[in-house]
Amino acid sequence: MTPTQNSTPIFSGEFCHSLDPKNRVTIPSRWRATEADEFFLMADRSGQFLKVMPPEHFRAVAEKLKADPTITPKDRTVFLRLFYSGAQQVVSDKQGRVIVPEELGKAVGLKGEVVLVGALETFELWNPAAWTATKQTEESTFERVADLIGL
Repeated sequence: MTPTQNSTPIFSGEFCHSLDPKNRVTIPSRWRATEADEFFLMADRSGQFLKVMPPEHFRAVAEKLKADPTITPKDRTVFLRLFYSGAQQVVSDKQGRVIVPEELGKAVGLKGEVVLVGALETFELWNPAAWTATKQTEESTFERVADLIGL
């Protein structure tokens, strides 16, 4: 976690780590704030990777939902139920490892090597082959947006 001036974590970079026999993966040291960082893991809607969110980002989902007047109370309740029931809370150990729940890892094909991908306020856990294919597929979108914003 690279702190900015307002202490908001920024997850950037790409790291390859292995799942150990206990299904633990090491979070890169620069992404860690304390000896016991808390995260919420859930399979992305695409089913290709696990999204990993710090608690403040995880809580912010409900705040965004409450602030949107176009979402009905019933839809809000349904979304919250499915979103939060699909997530698992994990806490890192002193070595910066978190346990990837077996059912979540299987859902996105995590086994052996795992790629940790920074995504600003969150990060992702990918199967290396799926990550490589996604990067190739999404390169044209990246280039187009980079041109639009003058990078």
